[in-house]
Amino acid sequence: MSQDLSARLRRVEQQIRAFRELHSSELQLILDELTDIAAQVEAEQAAASSPALPPDPADPAGASPKRAKWRAEQERKAAPKSRRELLFRGDKEP
Repeated sequence: MSQDLSARLRRVEQQIRAFRELHSSELQLILDELTDIAAQVEAEQAAASSPALPPDPADPAGASPKRAKWRAEQERKAAPKSRRELLFRGDKEP
């Protein structure tokens, strides 16, 4: 009976160690995601506070709202993507 109890206690200890390791790595992933989100929010705030690119004088449609929207979309596509965007938003782009 004593050996059975000892084996069970070792198994519980092993399970607790595995649980601790699992959640440690999960917490690191969460912290990485929060860092990515915070960086994205800061970048969006900086982009909102900085003036928009002036229209190209050689472009006849440079001042149109559609052209400005298109240019902003092109800049967004050219910007580096975070892990979150690559993994979870990749299917939304054409």
